[in-house]
Amino acid sequence: MLLRSGREKPYQMPLHGSQSVEKQLLLTNMKTAPGKPVFSLRETVKCYILTEDSKTVHFDIDEDGHHEISTKDSQSHEDIAWLSVFTRNEAAVTDKPLVGIKDSKNLVILTQRSKLNEFVLLCKGKKHLSLKVLKASCSEPDYPSMERCNMKTCNHEDPDFKQLSEDNNFFIMHYQGDSVQFQCYEDTSYYLCVNDDSLDIRKLENKEPKEDKKFYFRVSYLQEK
Repeated sequence: MLLRSGREKPYQMPLHGSQSVEKQLLLTNMKTAPGKPVFSLRETVKCYILTEDSKTVHFDIDEDGHHEISTKDSQSHEDIAWLSVFTRNEAAVTDKPLVGIKDSKNLVILTQRSKLNEFVLLCKGKKHLSLKVLKASCSEPDYPSMERCNMKTCNHEDPDFKQLSEDNNFFIMHYQGDSVQFQCYEDTSYYLCVNDDSLDIRKLENKEPKEDKKFYFRVSYLQEK
């Protein structure tokens, strides 16, 4: 397994493993009206999210419901993140024809596998970060006669994006040279930042985090041999 430079943009990322061309065309079911998807999934890639001090971002929910959001000096398979990139379809919101792509922002969600083999989503709470469990996309059977998937043995590669119905699930990923910033989509005055050995969100009034490295991260994409 090799690490690639964080300079590569999401639309240039190759698909690996069980990912296919069809996944780039997958539309989520987040809708404002029947038949009008609001967010289109462009692709999902595996990566490590690193701080500017090269610590690894990790988050999990244990079997007792305890939330863990931390940064670690070490790195393991438990720290692998699923970074899913979306495009917002403005035509679905305004009911006007979409000419070209009006919103070119990289809207992303960040998930990791928990020790219980569930997908855990990092999202914005009222004033702090929060975590939410997402089912794998195979956890809802297509037919009533099929047995429900056992999440502890499920190896499905994707969370169920149908559950993403709130704007606080999304971040806007901004590229700043080799680094990135994660701006909250629901309230753009909040940014993801490092707080000692943990992560949080911080509200910035009428300014952007230009120099403070606590607001900067690096994405190391995983490439299968």
